Amino acid sequence: MVGTFVGNGYLEAPASVLRQPERDMLSLIAGCPIGPLTPRNCEHSGELLRLLFASWQLLPSITDAQMDALCRVLAASDYARLQAARLALIAFAKVQIVACRPLLNALHEQGLNYSLLKGGATAFLLYPEPHMRGAWDIDIGVDRGDLKEAEALALKYGYVSAQQDRETNRFFRADTRLKASVEAAHYELGFLVRRFQITNLPPATVEAIRSEPFTHQYWFDTANDFPCCYASVDIHHAISLDIPLRDLLAHARTVSFGGDTLRVPDDAWLMAHLVFKIYWEGVHNYGKCLYEYADLVRLVPHISERDFDRMVEILTIYNLLAAGHYVFRRLHLFGIEVPPRFAGFIRETGVPPLQADPIRINDLGDMWPKIWGRR
Repeated sequence: MVGTFVGNGYLEAPASVLRQPERDMLSLIAGCPIGPLTPRNCEHSGELLRLLFASWQLLPSITDAQMDALCRVLAASDYARLQAARLALIAFAKVQIVACRPLLNALHEQGLNYSLLKGGATAFLLYPEPHMRGAWDIDIGVDRGDLKEAEALALKYGYVSAQQDRETNRFFRADTRLKASVEAAHYELGFLVRRFQITNLPPATVEAIRSEPFTHQYWFDTANDFPCCYASVDIHHAISLDIPLRDLLAHARTVSFGGDTLRVPDDAWLMAHLVFKIYWEGVHNYGKCLYEYADLVRLVPHISERDFDRMVEILTIYNLLAAGHYVFRRLHLFGIEVPPRFAGFIRETGVPPLQADPIRINDLGDMWPKIWGRR
């Protein structure tokens, strides 16, 4: 079995065996039923809630059926907190989507060379409704030659150049000199945000926002009947300092959603970017990027042989074959069938090139234990 082959190295390491809350998380990420449907002890209930809050981007995608199952397994107080956070974050995700659509239309109408990136693209491509893929912001890639015009359009449609107070999570107008120095050394513009006071939230959502402290990093003025939040766009002129956008934009495709015309990456670049982000964030942090597997496990069944081959070419060009190996070899743990071409890739990349320098080939080790906050 492919699953046994790719998984044994991890599952047999005693310090890394998945606990019940972690197995529950894998099921929720993949959109599968959790089990067994028996009450978790207090420790496991609290740990599952902590994992869900750490991957809050996942909460809007949790189905009503999954919530019913969670009601049966979580402690009552933990379930109440999850239920409130889910309501609040669904509303927050909807604001992000509604806010960005006029700007995306304008980018298209002005003929700018752009594409949605990362969660901004997968939200429209891989989920029944785009708000089911939560995110802090909407990422947009723009050709460097169109960068100033794209920024001007964002400002025209109500976004403001801003920086964030890390203590309060509120935004304030950016210091122009600091903004210029940061952007000169980076691959994206500084924060572009809009503040919204939402006047039509259902009473249950207003109460959820007010009652659950976790949501107060996304929602503000929560004592009022009309809380506010920020919508943000992140405009990139490269994927990273080492990965330009040129080829991604050249292969971007046009899709329609609700009467809007949007540009998104092809599946090859969509998957390559996911591999890069999961691996790079995962290997450099503890307890991050697990939620991004939700995008990956939804994309895997749909990628064609041609796009898979192109994705491997992209990983090869940008020295990300080791990243692909580590990321893909965990797919079976989410309960999905690992296609033969993925299994073949995992086998072929299982041994590094002879006398290779790990740093030069971006082989920084397995990110999987770190994703769970372990070594």
